[in-house]
Amino acid sequence: MKKSVTGLLAAALLVTGAGQAPAQDLAKICGSIGGVGMGDWAEYTMEGPNAAQVSGVRFALVHRGEVAKPWFELKANTVQGEQVVQLQVPGFPFGPTDVADGIMKAGPMPAMRLPEQMIGMMKQQMMSNPMFDVQVQCLASELVGEETVEVPAGRIKAWHLRVSEGEAWVSPDVPFGIVRGESAEGGDVMVLAGHGSDATSSIPEEPQAMPAMPAGPPPRD
Repeated sequence: MKKSVTGLLAAALLVTGAGQAPAQDLAKICGSIGGVGMGDWAEYTMEGPNAAQVSGVRFALVHRGEVAKPWFELKANTVQGEQVVQLQVPGFPFGPTDVADGIMKAGPMPAMRLPEQMIGMMKQQMMSNPMFDVQVQCLASELVGEETVEVPAGRIKAWHLRVSEGEAWVSPDVPFGIVRGESAEGGDVMVLAGHGSDATSSIPEEPQAMPAMPAGPPPRD
């Protein structure tokens, strides 16, 4: 996905996954949003210059097989087709060090289990990216006020929050909290199209082992 789109998704999720904040109202809002149960899902349509590349996304908390371990699922409708990433986590919200396993599936290609090396690199990138520091983002949030937002999912009363990466309208009545998100640059917008509590895994098959990444060129004599 384009950088501005992934930044928009991260900014919106960070606002809704936040913990405590110094202002009483903001602390109450941040504390009430982000609790997601197994099967909860929220679907969004994308608007703006990158909508041709990524037209829609869905967040869900699902389980795989008989063992009810939570997997955070991100499914995106892209110009290359449907792409799904699943991360095994304790629940939502989660941090980079919470990711225990990963699976990805691109279009009709077989599902692949991410090798440990790739998961380690992903964790490192998340930890070195300030967008993934939930606590800092929440402390830096500005509470604009309560507004009624009209989105494809209906008219929803939401709290308008502002962070450096953009703005988000959030509600404790919506799984993952996000009603609307706008990027600070690039003009990309995500709006809630629907939500529910009956999500199942979008990758039903057993994933294949992805070949380990090469260690790099051999040293020269």
